[in-house]
Amino acid sequence: MDFLIFSVFAIPLWCSSFALYFILRRAGLMRESLIAKCAGSFLSVFSAGAGFYAAYGKLPLAHPGFWFFVLCTGADALLEISFVPGMLLFGAAHGCLIVWLWGLAPAGWGSLILWLTAYAATAWLFRKELPKLGKLLIPFCLYPALLGGSLALGLALPFTAGADYWPLALGTLCFFVSDMMVAKSELSGLDAKWQKPIMLLYWAALYLISSALWQL
Repeated sequence: MDFLIFSVFAIPLWCSSFALYFILRRAGLMRESLIAKCAGSFLSVFSAGAGFYAAYGKLPLAHPGFWFFVLCTGADALLEISFVPGMLLFGAAHGCLIVWLWGLAPAGWGSLILWLTAYAATAWLFRKELPKLGKLLIPFCLYPALLGGSLALGLALPFTAGADYWPLALGTLCFFVSDMMVAKSELSGLDAKWQKPIMLLYWAALYLISSALWQL
């Protein structure tokens, strides 16, 4: 099986989970909607595991990229229960992603410039919220550093490790944009209409990043 064949089966399931999540939320069934959300994210765990198994004939239990998807799925549940612990678990997930991406191609000056640009963009975007964060300031500053790190390494990969990594690069960009929107919504209250684009970008990110484990 290759990633395209897997996608034929996975994309309809992702679309079904997406629709079910918002239908259940609209009906006020929050616990059930959380199950639908985690089920959609778990498809990336399955994608990563299947891709690694197809390449090596074994489970990726020691592969940091696989644990990125596992931790993201767990953080999906935790984030809606308690935002800060959920954000910290997402931070751990990005730590795993950074280890994996660094192993594919170590960071160079280009990645450093991208990281500084992403971090500066985050500071500008939340320039009004930062002075009001109080004790949340430190975790809020640490998380974008990790998120920007995975973005910088991911965007550089097509140039340092080959054009096959363009889907992964686009996935890290989708993740960055989605998380910035989540944070803006949490701190400043975005209109509810943005919830669907946020989820779409997030699952697109997981889907695209998982594609890289099919080409090891």
